[in-house]
Parts: sequence; structure tokens; C-alpha cells
Amino acid sequence: MKTVEIMAVIALVVEAGLMVSARFGTERRHWRHYRNRGPAPRTGDDVTHAPAILYAAAAVAVAVAALAAPLEMNLSTVGTAAMFGVLLPVFAANAVMVLATNGRPEAVTRVHRWAAFAVAVVGGAVSVGLAV
Repeated sequence: MKTVEIMAVIALVVEAGLMVSARFGTERRHWRHYRNRGPAPRTGDDVTHAPAILYAAAAVAVAVAALAAPLEMNLSTVGTAAMFGVLLPVFAANAVMVLATNGRPEAVTRVHRWAAFAVAVVGGAVSVGLAV
């Protein structure tokens, strides 16, 4: 089971890196606007405003992975799965779309949506290793 735990930690680090880089881009756009060097920030810049389908995909992936893994269900395990298996992968998936489109929701293409969907599903499935 050590391999699953290592993959879960790697996924967690990648997700955090995606979210931080998207947030830096957002903050850079905000500071440019504040210093009168750029246009007003966009509403799609926020990493936490993710589409509901990403939450559903990550939740299903966590549920399927939890059924396949030998987990003892208690409040700590469910909380860990919810935090690391649903919220973080979804925020990272939305960060993929923010990074790819520079915060413009109207510029999101099918490829961006599928990439975000893959990040949410893989991140949710692999994160069960943190609860094992």
C-alpha cells in the first residue's frame, strides 16, 4: 500500500502547485489593474468558483476508490476523503481551466474541460491513499 500513499502525496503536491500558480496569475492581474497597467480583473479568475460537475466527478471517483480500498469508515476517514479527495482536486481542476484561459470563462474549450475533468477524477481517486 505504500505505492498508493506515495501517489496520493504526489497528487496532493501537484494539485497544490496548480492552485498556487493559478492564484499567482490572478494576483498578478489584480496588481496590474491596481497600478493602472492593465484591465479590470475578471470574475472567472477565482480558483474556488468551480463548476458543479467537477465536484460530482471527484466525489464519484472518491466513492469508487474507497469501495475498492480496504478502509475503515469513521469520521476522520470521511473528512480526509472529503477534503483531499473532493475539494482539492476540484480546485486544482478549476485552476487548470484558469491557467489555460488566463481567467476568461468564455475561452474555455472542450479540451480544457476534459483536462479539468481528468484532474478532478484522478485526484479524487488517488487521494483515497491518504486515508489508508
